[in-house]
Amino acid sequence: MQDASPIHGFVAKVDPFNSNERELFRGHERVGYVQIKYSNSHWLLDGDNHVENLVSPDQKLILVDWEDGEKLIGREPDDIVRRCLKLEEHLDYVYLGDRWTYETSSPRKNRNQIKRSVGLQRELGERFKQFGVDFEFNPMVLGWKTWHLERQRDLIEDFGNDLVGFDATGYNSKNTYSIDVNNAIDTLGLEGVYVSGRGGPTYLELFPSEVKAFSAKAELINEVRVGDEEYSRDLLTQSIERRVKAFNDPQTDLRQFNTATS
Repeated sequence: MQDASPIHGFVAKVDPFNSNERELFRGHERVGYVQIKYSNSHWLLDGDNHVENLVSPDQKLILVDWEDGEKLIGREPDDIVRRCLKLEEHLDYVYLGDRWTYETSSPRKNRNQIKRSVGLQRELGERFKQFGVDFEFNPMVLGWKTWHLERQRDLIEDFGNDLVGFDATGYNSKNTYSIDVNNAIDTLGLEGVYVSGRGGPTYLELFPSEVKAFSAKAELINEVRVGDEEYSRDLLTQSIERRVKAFNDPQTDLRQFNTATS
C-alpha cells in the first residue's frame, strides 16, 4: 500500500482477466485508481499473474464487492477477511459488505438486507482494525429512502463519513440518481462520497460538491473501442478528460428537488 490519501477524481473499473482492459488502463497518466471486484480478485492469487500487470507503481488498487446479488450469497466474513489478508500487500482501499435493495422488494426484505450489510461491514471493519491491515476500509450505504439510510447512521459514525461508498450501477434516471445521492448526503451528513458507476458526463455534471470520486466503464469502453476487444489509450485520455471536466465544473445541488420519501 502506498501512502494513504483520499480517493479523488476518476476511478477505472477493470476486469483483471481481460488483458486488453489491463493494457488500456495500466499506467495511463489519467488513471490514478484501478478498481476490481472481489469475485475477480483471485486473479492476483494465481502465481502466473503479477500485480504489476494490473497497476503501475503510481496507481492505487481498490477492492469492492458491488456485484450481482447471486455472487454475494454464501460469502462468509471469514472468507472475506482471509482473502483480504492474502491480498493486503496489493490493496489500498476496500469497500466490502454489500447486499441488495430493490424498489420491487418489500420494505421488510429491504430492511433485512440493510441489516445484514451493516452487520457484515461492522464485522469486517472491526476485524481489519484488529489485524492492523495496511489498507483503508470505508463504509458504504444501501438504499434510497430516508429510513433506509437512518439504519446505517451508527455504522457511518463509527467508520467514517469522509469517503462513503455509493453504488450507482443500477440507476437509469439521472434525476433520480442525483436526488438519491443528495438525500444520502443530507440525511447522514456525509462529508465525502465515492460514487461507483454511471460515470457519463451528463450524470457527473449533476453531482454535488460532496462527491469526491467516481468510476465509469461501460460507456467509456465503447468510446475508446477501435476494434474487436481493441482499445485506444489516446481516446481514453479524451474520454476521461471530458468526464473530469463535467465533474469539476460548478456542481449542481439538487437538494431542493429531493422528493425521496420516508
